[in-house]
Amino acid sequence: MNKRVKQAVAALTARIDESDKGFVDKYLNKAQAALFWQMNLPDQRHALNVAYTARKLAADQADVDQQLLIKCALLHDVGKVKGDVSTADKIITVILDTFAAQWAKSWGKMGRGGKIDNLRHAVYIYYNHAARGAAMLRAAGLPQELIEIVARHHEAPVVGEPPELTLLKMADSLN
Repeated sequence: MNKRVKQAVAALTARIDESDKGFVDKYLNKAQAALFWQMNLPDQRHALNVAYTARKLAADQADVDQQLLIKCALLHDVGKVKGDVSTADKIITVILDTFAAQWAKSWGKMGRGGKIDNLRHAVYIYYNHAARGAAMLRAAGLPQELIEIVARHHEAPVVGEPPELTLLKMADSLN
């Protein structure tokens, strides 16, 4: 099954149970958890899946700060705030990215309103959620290292990047 189809099914069937809530509470303080819970349910589920995958990928790597990695995984998509983007707009945005990414990037625009404005906003969020999330984390006073990893989680790999960033990118691509 196509990865995007799997993601759509996962978004439509997303659930969070008590063990997931406990996992969030274990790794995030109250203020950090508030940012996590501001995302919509499918993005929360995705972030949890990324965190669980990242933890497995890093299990035996001594050079990885496990706490930092899990926090980054749980918070990497906080730039996608609940109520910002409808499911239909998200699906259309993914289609636009698949077939007309360059055009879509330039067409996206911050600001909601009518149907077209909402779609343009969804496209903007799709391409800019990492920077938006980093700004939110900075405003919340989180450590610079975490902010940088969240800001760069969609950038191409670079030699010498922190191992936590490399693992986050891998885990994100697997989910």
